Amino acid sequence: MLNRKLFYKVGLGGTFDTLHTGHIRLIAEALRSGKSIVIGITSDEFARRTKPYNVKPLEERLANLLFLLKEITRDEYITFEIINDRYGSAIRDPEMDAITVSIETLPPAFDINDKRFLNNLKPLHIIVIPMIRDGYGIKYSSRVLRNLIEKARTSAHR
Repeated sequence: MLNRKLFYKVGLGGTFDTLHTGHIRLIAEALRSGKSIVIGITSDEFARRTKPYNVKPLEERLANLLFLLKEITRDEYITFEIINDRYGSAIRDPEMDAITVSIETLPPAFDINDKRFLNNLKPLHIIVIPMIRDGYGIKYSSRVLRNLIEKARTSAHR
């Protein structure tokens, strides 16, 4: 595929608890599509309210994300924001013109565009990536990976 930059600013967001192939695909698509990207990462408080499992501390999640980005980016312009809701700056940033989401997080993108309309902003172009699945058809998620890691640790200690 061509390395195209179609949009000025592309947003994406998540908890980024245990990084996996889906996160890499989401970030790579944003990097490929935008001249600059904004990555929203959930605050500890927001993660506690919305996740049914214990999420790693924000500092650890951000450090892991920065390490990953050093491995996959060169000169792209990336900024981070800590988000306390599903929307972050996407509902009020007039420079943002696209958002990258997975099929699973498509409904909040529609909500963002509704809120942008109410704020007299243009709707974001929604870039949807497919759900990433393993060889058994199980979707990659931080929760699934955390469970597999915990099982491996438990088995190793027996």
